[in-house]
Amino acid sequence: MNFKKMNRLIILGLSSLAVLYIFTIQLISLNPFVASWDQVDYTLAMDRYDLRAMQPHFPGYPYFIFGGMLVNFLADTPNQALVLFNVLVYGSSILPVYLLAKRYVSSVSAFLVAAAIYTASYPLIIVNQPMSEGAALAAFWWYFWSIKAAESRPAGKWMLLPLFLFSVLLGIRLSYIPMAIGLVYLLYRKWANREIGLGGVVKYVVIAGLFQLIWVGGLVISEGGLVNFLELAFGFTGGHFQEWGGTSVSNELSIWARMKAFFFTNILWWGIFSRTTVLMVLYIVIGILIFLPASKSKVYKECSYHLGVLLLFAYAVWALFAQNIEKPRHILPLALLLLFVGLTVFFKKRAGVYASLLVVTIIIAQAMISASYIKKQAAIEPAVYQLAHYLEEQPEEFVLYTWEETRVLQFIKMPYPHKRIYTYKIFLHDQRLYKGKTIYLTNSVVDGFRSQGFDPGGRLEKVETFTSAEIFDPVYHKIILYKWTP
Repeated sequence: MNFKKMNRLIILGLSSLAVLYIFTIQLISLNPFVASWDQVDYTLAMDRYDLRAMQPHFPGYPYFIFGGMLVNFLADTPNQALVLFNVLVYGSSILPVYLLAKRYVSSVSAFLVAAAIYTASYPLIIVNQPMSEGAALAAFWWYFWSIKAAESRPAGKWMLLPLFLFSVLLGIRLSYIPMAIGLVYLLYRKWANREIGLGGVVKYVVIAGLFQLIWVGGLVISEGGLVNFLELAFGFTGGHFQEWGGTSVSNELSIWARMKAFFFTNILWWGIFSRTTVLMVLYIVIGILIFLPASKSKVYKECSYHLGVLLLFAYAVWALFAQNIEKPRHILPLALLLLFVGLTVFFKKRAGVYASLLVVTIIIAQAMISASYIKKQAAIEPAVYQLAHYLEEQPEEFVLYTWEETRVLQFIKMPYPHKRIYTYKIFLHDQRLYKGKTIYLTNSVVDGFRSQGFDPGGRLEKVETFTSAEIFDPVYHKIILYKWTP
């Protein structure tokens, strides 16, 4: 065996072991907690699917819930069934990423690209939650690959695959709707190459719409008709974009502050570096080597990254202006697309043993960090659970006012009274109904009052602080319990 083959075996062996290690850790460490409003929505839908009861919230994510139901018999609880579905489907995404990367680089380098993307730590944390993001990421990679596969083949049956997979993608997570630009790209390429005419374009657009009707039509029927469905849809989207959604419309951040948080905090620090210095340093080295001069200086002309960049740009605009900037999980497609484009360009310019060993180092580091995160996520109680159990032990009669935490408290069936409160004036009136009882508030309620121009600081006594890892829950990782002094 020559030196080159030995290096190849070592590189493939180490990266394969890292992938198998992470997949095994995921299977044996399914997250048992339901720690946020959205997670409760998804989990309750496993028992009774009802959009008006927010089980789950609009638009219903039917393919994701159906996937959880398919593997429900393999899991201990409904929420773990959703996590298991995420894990299994996300594991399958290694194949389309590999097939995509192989179009630009060697098979060994393509596998390293796929392994680096699969072991990325922050996406794996989200995969290990009963949320649709994990399954959506997997569906996106299959959709991305199907577009390239259809583009390289004559127009015909292969055109149906991306049209169908886009329906699956939106039926898992509607926020991927900007990725429709991929279908526009495909139809334009087929039309420009004279493989189809305008009639063919119209035909495929109609077929794409019919595929979407599979899940949308099911929701319309479940809601008792189109009018009821549209009423629910407009009510939810209005709240998302205007009141509680955290979009650029409802958020007070300036555009520059929003862009800084979007790119440096969410995409880089959270999405790619996974809040770890080691990964940050390694990826900065990759970035430097990408931009340093190389013998293959025409790499950008030799390879067509048009589709990947187009998908990245379309979703970036959507995520920047229409998604909640406080939830870094919304940028996951962008972070992974950047990794894909960056690593394929890197291998194009720096093909060789040392470049491969650098990426293998990243894969191993990510595997170790990811395994640690996944184990902690499955073992350490979220802050809201700590709050719930602390109050369960209090001997006096009390009432707790919360913001979104009450959804979780209802789900885990806490026996004491807890209420979601929206405004300070309503709280002042409501708390008078509980004379003789201790009044507790969480810091999210207090922060909400302050955002309304009221500062109740002088009437608050800090009781206890509950903390969990911020990377698992960026919004409710720290909950401060206050006692109200009348």
